[in-house]
Amino acid sequence: MQSIRTSKSVSERASRKLSVGLSLGMALSPLAAGEAWGQAWPQKQIRVIIGFAAGGTPDFAIRIVAPKLTESLGQPVIVENRPGAGASTAMEVAARAPADGYTLAVGTLGSLLFAKALFPKAAFDPVTSFDPISFIAKTNFIAAAQSSLPIKNLKDLIALAKAQPGKLSYGSSTPGSPPHILAEMFKALAGVNILSVTYKGSADAGTAFLSGTVDMIFDAYPTIGPLVTSGKGIALVVTGSTRKKELPDVPTAVEAGMPDYAVESWIGLVSVAGTPEPVLRRLNAEVVKIMATKEAQDGMVKIGLEPASNSIEQFRAVVKSDWPKWSAAIKAAGVTSQ
Repeated sequence: MQSIRTSKSVSERASRKLSVGLSLGMALSPLAAGEAWGQAWPQKQIRVIIGFAAGGTPDFAIRIVAPKLTESLGQPVIVENRPGAGASTAMEVAARAPADGYTLAVGTLGSLLFAKALFPKAAFDPVTSFDPISFIAKTNFIAAAQSSLPIKNLKDLIALAKAQPGKLSYGSSTPGSPPHILAEMFKALAGVNILSVTYKGSADAGTAFLSGTVDMIFDAYPTIGPLVTSGKGIALVVTGSTRKKELPDVPTAVEAGMPDYAVESWIGLVSVAGTPEPVLRRLNAEVVKIMATKEAQDGMVKIGLEPASNSIEQFRAVVKSDWPKWSAAIKAAGVTSQ
C-alpha cells in the first residue's frame, strides 16, 4: 500500500510540474512572439504615407529622415505622398493598413488633429488609430503679405483689410491643411474678411504669391523664407512663442497683440495601432539616433525646422492633450473644410 501511495504522489507531482510548465510557456509565448517579431522585422520595403504634397514642410522633413532609416533598417523606406482632404485621406489609408510595421505615416498637428476636427467622418481616430513613434521636428507658422501693399506691419494689414473687406486675398495649401486653418483662425481673431484661395500644396501657394495672384500667404518658414529674403514678401507675425532666428525682426503673435494665435506645431512618425511593441521600440530607437546626428539636425535647421525627438510615451501624451484643445479651438474659430 505504501508503494502505491508513493507512486501516486510522484505522479501527481509530475502532473503539477507539467501543468505549471505549460501555463508558464503559454504566458511567455506572446513575449517570445514579440521578441521574434522584433528580431525578424523588417524583411521588406516600408512605406511612409504623408498627407501633403511634395515640396511642403512635412515632406521636406520626412525626406531627411527616410534615407537614414533605410540605412539603419536595411530595407527601403519609401515616402508616399497622398494629399487631399486636409491629409485625412492619407491618414485613413494608413489606419486601414496591417499593424505589422510596414506602413508608417507622417503624423502632424495638421494630419492627425486638424484633419479629424475638420472632417469628423474621416475613418480614423487621432488618439486610438495610431501608435506614436517619435517627433522628428517642431515648427511654427508665418503670415506674410506682398511688399507692394501699403503696409509696414500686422496692425497696418488688419487696418487695410477692414477698410477693404473682401478685396484682399490669401493663398494656402489644401483645404483643411494647417496653413489654411491658421489663415481662417487669423481672420476670425482679427475680425477681417480676406478671400481664401487654396492650392494643391505649399509650393503652388508660394508660386501664386510670387506671381502676385494673392496678397497674403500663410505657411511655415521653408515656404515663407525665400519669399521674404527675395524682397517679394513682408513677414508680419510668427505664431510661435519666441521669435524665429531667421526673422529676428518679426514679432510673435503675443507681441503683435494676438495671444490666441500662438501656435506651435510638430512633425512625427506614427504606426498603425497594434504594431508589435518590439517593432515600435526599434523604430523609436532608430529615429532618436538619427535625430541626434549633426547631419539630420543641420538638415532640419536648413529648412527652418527645429530638430526634435521624444519617447513613445511623450509623443502619445502630446496627442492626447492637443486633440481636445485644437478640436475646440477650430470649432470656436468657425473654421470649416470649405
